[in-house]
Amino acid sequence: MTSGWLMLGLGTLVCLGLFANGMRFARLGQPLPHDNPGEIKRRMIGMLFMTLAPLFWLLFAAICFGLFGPVAKIQTIQLH
Repeated sequence: MTSGWLMLGLGTLVCLGLFANGMRFARLGQPLPHDNPGEIKRRMIGMLFMTLAPLFWLLFAAICFGLFGPVAKIQTIQLH
């Protein structure tokens, strides 16, 4: 069985990487170019990554804490 804390830690690292990748694509603070549609699509995907990373983390945390029921081979986190 895998510890829920270990799974939550790994999921946190993955979501942080997804958020950082989204920031790289979005290039925060720079104006959007109006003449290059490929660049606009890339920045939109970056903003989508930055939006979805916290939502994925919340879903992953709910699974690690066992809010949706037990998961095979993952020891859920129990708060005492």
